[in-house]
Amino acid sequence: MNMRPWTIGLVIALAAALLLPSIPVAAQMYNPDTDLPKPTVLEKSLTKLGRGLANIFFGWAEIPMTFDRDLKKGKPLAHLIGVSPVLGTARALMRTGTGVYEAVSFPYSDKSVNFEPILEPEYIF
Repeated sequence: MNMRPWTIGLVIALAAALLLPSIPVAAQMYNPDTDLPKPTVLEKSLTKLGRGLANIFFGWAEIPMTFDRDLKKGKPLAHLIGVSPVLGTARALMRTGTGVYEAVSFPYSDKSVNFEPILEPEYIF
């Protein structure tokens, strides 16, 4: 009978060792709006420069992208041959021109606004 109190204590300690780590712990709440720092004016202007350079270098890609988009929509062959290249060229000129504007105007932007993308989508790819 001397072993009984020792055995009960061992069982209680073993049960506590097995059950305590499985108790759920309250996780930290994460809200990116408050936890992440707001971008600085320099970061915003460099993003505008990068977006402008990307649009300058990849503006030509609007031509095959327009053709592919029209092809997936099921447009007829005459539309794909005649209209899609014209629309793609117009979009390519628009994207390249916007890229030139953003690359040139990035240091002269208003500090509170004017960092939003002009075209949607922001980048071609």
